[in-house]
Amino acid sequence: MTRHIMAALLVGTAFTTPAFAEDIAIALHVDPGHEMFQVGERLKETIEERMEGRFTVTLLGTEVGGERDHLEGASIGEYQIALGGSMPMSLYAAPYAASDLPFVFNSSADARRVYEGEIGDAVQESLVTNGNLRLVGLSIRNPRNLTSKVPVLSPDDVSGARLRIPEITPWVEIWSEIGALPSPIAWPEVYTSLQTGVIEMQENPVDFIYNGKLFEVQSHVNQTEHVYSFFHWLMNNGFYEGLSEDDRVLIQAAIDEAIAWGDELVQGNEAKVYDQLVEAGMELTEPDVDAFRAKAEPAIRRVADTFAPEVRDYVLSQID
Repeated sequence: MTRHIMAALLVGTAFTTPAFAEDIAIALHVDPGHEMFQVGERLKETIEERMEGRFTVTLLGTEVGGERDHLEGASIGEYQIALGGSMPMSLYAAPYAASDLPFVFNSSADARRVYEGEIGDAVQESLVTNGNLRLVGLSIRNPRNLTSKVPVLSPDDVSGARLRIPEITPWVEIWSEIGALPSPIAWPEVYTSLQTGVIEMQENPVDFIYNGKLFEVQSHVNQTEHVYSFFHWLMNNGFYEGLSEDDRVLIQAAIDEAIAWGDELVQGNEAKVYDQLVEAGMELTEPDVDAFRAKAEPAIRRVADTFAPEVRDYVLSQID
């Protein structure tokens, strides 16, 4: 009798307990005040609202590591979505990683063409095959600028300087050609490395410079605008394949809307962030960018030769 009663109770529990919502973990290697973290927050809100409780979203930041940690975590399914800067292309789609080459493009529109048409299809295939990651969206970034404790007006001013750059091989080659001593250091360690003198300069978009409080350890923003690139929103391909078609459409729509909102935010904030950096004590300088381009050209040509032919030809068309 007791066994029958317990069985009945268990059956009743099975029918009355709601199913657990599936969690989507999104790893963001940016500070909470950054626009991309705000895009993540908007994405979380939209997914949870439209999925009507079937999915919850957890946002994770630098407490779980830097950009590479997040990408590797998403690759193995530890996170369902990860935000990547330039690194995912160099890690998983190197023959197509041209959109963010320093001193090549003059606008985001020029750089975006690497993700379009047949080249875009090849990029997606490479990311899935090599990283188990699917590109689900691109967010525009402010162009990257060089910061320092002294004005930088020409390539001579970076000669022999310890310069922090991301762990991206073509960037190391190009900045080495210019004369710097590249030091790939994870973003969470940059502030301390500048403070202690491990590095002397770094380069990033102005939003990173401000939100990372680099105005406390650097005095000049040198407006090289040497990279026009994107943030990459990447989804674990196993998670993507496991979604129903309807859920794919709903989540993709949420991603597209959050990105469009974020692009407007980024473009509207750029001038404001420059003003904030000046108010914080930084000086703006206008380097001879053409001199940097000329100095970088031999390395750009060497790097271009490592790309898929159609990408190589496009890169060379920008510098010839």
